Amino acid sequence: MKRPRSSAFVHLGPSKVHGVGCFTDIAIVRGELVKCWDGEDSRWIPEARAHASPQVSLIKRFGIRVRGGYWAPVDFLRISTGWYMNHSEKPNLGSDDGDVTYFALRNIKAGEELTIDYRRMDDLHDNLSRDDDLTRLSKR
Repeated sequence: MKRPRSSAFVHLGPSKVHGVGCFTDIAIVRGELVKCWDGEDSRWIPEARAHASPQVSLIKRFGIRVRGGYWAPVDFLRISTGWYMNHSEKPNLGSDDGDVTYFALRNIKAGEELTIDYRRMDDLHDNLSRDDDLTRLSKR
């Protein structure tokens, strides 16, 4: 199914969910595609190479852990806003490809935070438990 593309811009701001989040500047209609990612700014890093990297702490903290390795930014200084999307058990964005193409699951108001369900990224690894561990550490 061909989906219409939203003309919304996604920007960063303080999140009520967790730290920094992604927000829309205008309303988004249910079913519209939302551009949050630049397909050129992510790379696959096999687990052994990631763990041997001098950037291992960045990769583990900010990368998306999946079966066999991590998806991580090509350059941690220049990343798409989508890397900042927070988790929700009732997200307002979904994906047909489980990757970087997101669409509105419902009408989204201007200024609303955009969220995805991390549990749909990979059925083997739990990115949520990693985030819970980081939250506990930062409160110490």
